[in-house]
Amino acid sequence: MEARAGTHGPGDMMLDRIFVYGTLRPSGHAFHLVQPFVVRHCPAVLTGYALVGEGHRYPWCVKSARGEVVGELLWLRDPERALEVLDQYEGVDDPEPEYVRVVADVMIGREIVPAWVYVGGPAVPGDAVVVEGGDWYA
Repeated sequence: MEARAGTHGPGDMMLDRIFVYGTLRPSGHAFHLVQPFVVRHCPAVLTGYALVGEGHRYPWCVKSARGEVVGELLWLRDPERALEVLDQYEGVDDPEPEYVRVVADVMIGREIVPAWVYVGGPAVPGDAVVVEGGDWYA
């Protein structure tokens, strides 16, 4: 289910979870942007997407029937404010954005939960190569 920034998740209730897989992960250099909003986090996997970006400074998720992306699921306090900060960082309002924010199903162990995720937008570079194993930090 795709949703542009500023929209709401299932049942018109603001989702308080976001899946992160690159610079926003706890080990990433941009985690400080989201850290003040994080209540808790745990390892998670996004299916139906592949991670691309080998040879670039940061990755993107792109649709892929057999893909999996390794990351973290973050639970947020004040998700509207947190998403404003992250939308600005990810450039979702740019005329040709590299990222768009969507709702996607994320796996935590055997449980599937909906969460926000920033996926590749129209400006993903054409030379972005798949990251084998789907983990930016592996």
